[in-house]
Amino acid sequence: MAEGPLVHHYAHRLDRALQGKEVHIEFSSKKLKELEPSLKNLRVRGVEAHGKQFWIRLSDDRIILVHLMMWGTWRVYRKGEPWDKPVQRARLILRTKTHEAVVFSAPIVKLLTLSELQRNPSWGNLGPDPLRQDFSCKEFFHRLGRQGPREIGEALLDQQVIAGVGNILRVEILFGARIHPRRKVESLSDQEKRMVLQWVLRLFGKWMQQMRRKQTWIRIYRRSGKPCPVCGTSIEFFRQAGRITYACPQCQH
Repeated sequence: MAEGPLVHHYAHRLDRALQGKEVHIEFSSKKLKELEPSLKNLRVRGVEAHGKQFWIRLSDDRIILVHLMMWGTWRVYRKGEPWDKPVQRARLILRTKTHEAVVFSAPIVKLLTLSELQRNPSWGNLGPDPLRQDFSCKEFFHRLGRQGPREIGEALLDQQVIAGVGNILRVEILFGARIHPRRKVESLSDQEKRMVLQWVLRLFGKWMQQMRRKQTWIRIYRRSGKPCPVCGTSIEFFRQAGRITYACPQCQH
């Protein structure tokens, strides 16, 4: 699943290709295809990321929302360039005079007005996104504080607590903060919560900096049984919130 930094990276690329351009829009789903006639002669105002979601803002104030989940992927082709994936897997095609932006295999593609998005409890109530200009530390602490008895490793995966954190980031954030994923949120001190936020901001930034290079900030993810890079204790793994997570039983407490 694409995590926040990767979604922002692709959103920037899509924005460069589509912003301000008149666009021809094609959907694969029957329900959305019926709406295609209402999308003629529109321009793309911009493409932005919020957490793991792509928001494609159209000139009629509607928004195409895309979530890649585990299987989806974007491609941007120059007009006439052959596709490297089967056309049958295309869920959304955005054609301009110079480019074709295609999302393949994405299970979530929606067309919404802004008010519909804001009212939607699943898609419109996202927590603050560390890579957006409107990120609010205060809002993050407020939402985290309401999690009480939940384990911190589970709370960080909740997109309504903080948007964009996936399995890799939650593992490395908590390792950096020296907090075990099984800790209850209500057991964390204010200093520990600030440490979590510090590592959130640091690792989101590191991922963006190293987007096309080796991710040197990944230290214990998928390293179960191998020595902790700090103390040498074997890294443990266990299932949490439906995902495999990793921790050092010595460093994280």
